[in-house]
Amino acid sequence: MANQALRVLHVEDDFADAMLVQQAVCEAGDFGISFEVVRTLREAKLRMQAGGFDLILLDLRLPDSVHPTETLEVARSYAGETPLLVLSGSMSVDRDHLGDEIASLDKNASFKIERGRLPVNMAHVIRNAVETDDFLSI
Repeated sequence: MANQALRVLHVEDDFADAMLVQQAVCEAGDFGISFEVVRTLREAKLRMQAGGFDLILLDLRLPDSVHPTETLEVARSYAGETPLLVLSGSMSVDRDHLGDEIASLDKNASFKIERGRLPVNMAHVIRNAVETDDFLSI
């Protein structure tokens, strides 16, 4: 799947965070992943209904849906068979509201490069998420 083009719907209200993800994918050398960014759950529902995405990259707290459980439930109901990858900077707070099937790694920790630690390879994580039916969280 490494060479296959992927379409990702990125549901993220913070433009800088959306750009950070795209930059991380490009820095990983994977130019076959394209992103469409929407800022609200309402916009996401419309785009998910239209379909055509290989992955939904989902922030849990959005302007029109601030409770993580609500955001995840709505996204699951509209995503259909499309895998979801939860990317949230509030995982330390939201962890208790989510089911056990969702592993988590805080977005803030994922992009912070500490001495002696490799950064998260976003392209690799996205491609792995497309290949699995599990709900993941990074």
